[in-house]
Amino acid sequence: MKSKHILFAAALLLLCSCKSEKRIATYEDLYKEQPFVILMAPVQDNAPRNLPKTSQDQVLNDELSIAAQFVRQTAAKPLVDQGYYPIAPLATDALMDTLKMGYYQLANGDIKSLSTNYGIDAVLLVAIHKWLEPEVNEVVVYAEYSMRSTKTGMELMHTWVRGCKMQPVDVKGAPVELSTDLEFINRTGFSNRLAHRCILLEAMGDFVLRGLPTSASRWYFQHDQYVSANPQYYSFTIQPDGSIARSEYSQEAFGNESASN
Repeated sequence: MKSKHILFAAALLLLCSCKSEKRIATYEDLYKEQPFVILMAPVQDNAPRNLPKTSQDQVLNDELSIAAQFVRQTAAKPLVDQGYYPIAPLATDALMDTLKMGYYQLANGDIKSLSTNYGIDAVLLVAIHKWLEPEVNEVVVYAEYSMRSTKTGMELMHTWVRGCKMQPVDVKGAPVELSTDLEFINRTGFSNRLAHRCILLEAMGDFVLRGLPTSASRWYFQHDQYVSANPQYYSFTIQPDGSIARSEYSQEAFGNESASN
């Protein structure tokens, strides 16, 4: 079992180091290509699962799968708000089934046919690498967001995020739900733990995607063309009071923490 963790850590660190060689300092290529129609790829869920020895193991595994799907369902809004046109997940899945394409092909293969045959300008790719075992008052996830051109295959954006959602506790150390969290729980019917995972993922995605330049469909497209791209590694934390703290992170910390036990 230990050797498997070592191999996983080495593979993830290699992935991070390879990607960082193509560091994106500005959104220069995104401005040149002016993408509009965005295909939201199925989420690559790399988060380890428990062996289903008990019903609780299965509940946790199902929870992680639902959270991964929630990422994709909520990515459309920040893209639309920035002036892009995201293709709905159901339409994407139908197209991927027809073309026999999956996450690996979209991330690394030849995807020019999506541009020439379907008018798709870029592909949004999201990967969840790991969830830390939830504590009483926090959930932590390691995720990766990238956008790839269908015309050239180049990356137009690439960001890794360590996300954390803190929860207030009472004097006895028991968790206390914020009113906004309770509203989400009541609306979705999710368990508290699943709700906190989804709230974190939605807020992270909103943060990363709202950092994209405004689409060329907007009249003020050229006004921010010299703005630097998102730093590649972020720490994103929802504080106990619901406020958000953001800071730059490091490649080494992301790779080591997301690959460790």
